[in-house]
Amino acid sequence: MAKARVTFSDVNVTVNVPVGTRIIELSEAVGSYIAYNCREGDCGVCLFEVTKGQENLSEMTTEERTALRARFQEILDGWLATPDLASLQAKMQRENFAGKNCRLACQTQVFGDVTIAPL
Repeated sequence: MAKARVTFSDVNVTVNVPVGTRIIELSEAVGSYIAYNCREGDCGVCLFEVTKGQENLSEMTTEERTALRARFQEILDGWLATPDLASLQAKMQRENFAGKNCRLACQTQVFGDVTIAPL
């Protein structure tokens, strides 16, 4: 069976796993700090950043795109409703805001070597 190496930079742990394993399953096993709620791509909470090996992950699913879009909208709506600049700055520092190298751990499968970090 083909294997892949996944490095979790937050806990400095590298594991060898079968190709096709979901990131959320690995995160729990190694004690990484990727937060989650639903494990099904509905909530958009299990964000992580790919620091190396983006090409070795599964393609983004429709469910993942939808969840990320909803998460972005939730964050933006909260920011827009904030009454003053100081509160807005504090809120922005607390929020996980996903960039182009971010994925959902519940939806992402590993197909080769990758290094990741929770947001």
